[in-house]
Amino acid sequence: MGTKASTSSGPLVAVVILLVGLGFVGYGAYTYTSQSAALDSTETVNATVSSTSIEESPGGRRGGTDYRPQVSFNYTYEGESYSSSNLYPSGVTQSSGTKDGAESTLEGYEPGANVTAYVPTDSPGSAFLKNQRSTRPLFMMGVGGLVAVLALVSIVRNHLTAIASVVGIE
Repeated sequence: MGTKASTSSGPLVAVVILLVGLGFVGYGAYTYTSQSAALDSTETVNATVSSTSIEESPGGRRGGTDYRPQVSFNYTYEGESYSSSNLYPSGVTQSSGTKDGAESTLEGYEPGANVTAYVPTDSPGSAFLKNQRSTRPLFMMGVGGLVAVLALVSIVRNHLTAIASVVGIE
């Protein structure tokens, strides 16, 4: 009985991994679409940087530390005042494996600096400072797709093995 439980959990694990992979693909596609929409319909405004910082998070690349540049700024759009902390469109964050890399991302964004902000016309409270596309959503879709394909291959292999054993083919 213990053997049967362990063999039947294999396909279940593969299905869960498949769903996780598809989740990554879906989230990456959603983020990429949101980012594209934000980049396609923006207006530029003057903004003032209110604060900057670098957030350290353990567990980065190769077990090291990731450094995320943070910036907050204030701006006015169509007579309304707003604050935002989006460096990139759609709230996508980019981290650096080095503190120097994060600091270089913040160059020109010192507190008090007047900068150009990009305001999505359909979401004026979500302005951002760097008018460029991030590759992170594409990376997420690629990794998720690879995981999903590998899980699907495992599921198909398990089913073919089960069918072969019922038919008597080794």
